[in-house]
Amino acid sequence: MIGPVRIAAIRVVALILGAALGLTATGSLAQSGDDPRAITPFRIFAVVWRGETEVEQGFRDYLTQRGIPFEMTVRNLNLDRGNAPPIVEEIKRVRPDLVYTWGTGTTSSIVGKLGTDTPESFVRDIPAVFTLVSYPKVADIVESYESTGRSVTGVAFLAPVEAQLKAILAYRPFTTIAVIYDRTAGNSRINVAELREAAPKMGIDLIELPAPLGENGKSDPAALPRMVEQAREAGAQLLYMGPDSFLTRHAKAYTAAAAAAGLPTFAATQAPLKNSRAMFGLVTDYHTLGKLTALQAERILVGKRRPEDLPVARLARYKLWINIDVVREIGMYPPMDMIAIADFKASPGG
Repeated sequence: MIGPVRIAAIRVVALILGAALGLTATGSLAQSGDDPRAITPFRIFAVVWRGETEVEQGFRDYLTQRGIPFEMTVRNLNLDRGNAPPIVEEIKRVRPDLVYTWGTGTTSSIVGKLGTDTPESFVRDIPAVFTLVSYPKVADIVESYESTGRSVTGVAFLAPVEAQLKAILAYRPFTTIAVIYDRTAGNSRINVAELREAAPKMGIDLIELPAPLGENGKSDPAALPRMVEQAREAGAQLLYMGPDSFLTRHAKAYTAAAAAAGLPTFAATQAPLKNSRAMFGLVTDYHTLGKLTALQAERILVGKRRPEDLPVARLARYKLWINIDVVREIGMYPPMDMIAIADFKASPGG
């Protein structure tokens, strides 16, 4: 029998999943005075972190479907912020109509933080939109969600930590979860701080395990299997994967080790669910995220809105994904109420 606490949590998840996306044609900017198809293509300069993703495909698809002409130049930081300065100089030289940045590190490297002491090192006078930024206010990219305070706006993509924890409790009444994370990444530290505050309020003990650093000063992926075992020995019933690029890059090995240890893995972002053996997660669909980012771009390019006048957009709907292969392997099946609202997938190659 499913207890009242779990039923309440499942209902909360269902409400989250059933909320309207807010990505409709209401107030469509294509209805403004100029026909966007009759103008010169807008020049968009995109900078990504680890190559193109479904976010960029959704961005292009939205603009194409809306009949908005555009040319998009893409540059890749290739996981290294040290590659940003020449790209910044290129953007300043070509002066596109809009700059697009993917991720917190990329955004901070290209447009800089709000209170930077070296504004000349960044793009500051060209309209910009960011996407896949976990905590734009805490990361000092914007002044607030309602008023960014600069010529930058974008989309925040994470489901609230409280909603994530409610989804976890809806699956099982877990009392102890562990978070293994990259201590050198700002997003990861912010995420763990939020977990630290929220978990006790929901009756969850949180085990914090920062990954050890290698000789290069970066988190050591070779330590992940050992850390999974450490979490299990400490009593963890579930592993939490936040918006952590380090874990995402090594998700296959990490989640395989977790499954072998009998530990389910919850993911807060889409990539581990699509490309590894994470068991379930409450996530933003990347393609939809790209479309919402393009809506912000449309408001700037076609609607002639200033980015600083556009609040940071947030999705109102998130996907509950469950990896059925991992469920079978671990033997931890979801409750019937959750089956009705979840999207199921198989492991890569499964």
